[in-house]
Amino acid sequence: MLFRKILLLTTITFSFAQYEYSLEDINSSSNYYGENVGTSYFPDQVTLHYFGHYN
Repeated sequence: MLFRKILLLTTITFSFAQYEYSLEDINSSSNYYGENVGTSYFPDQVTLHYFGHYN
């Protein structure tokens, strides 16, 4: 039973790991400010995507 849960979780994780998106960079200190960037904007590079929120 535990094996099936782990297998299901792993399958779901890999299914969404290659999600393609493009969003406007609203970080005013970024070199890409105002441009649409996403997963395909930096080919052959390792990227870290962080989505945060603060008030």
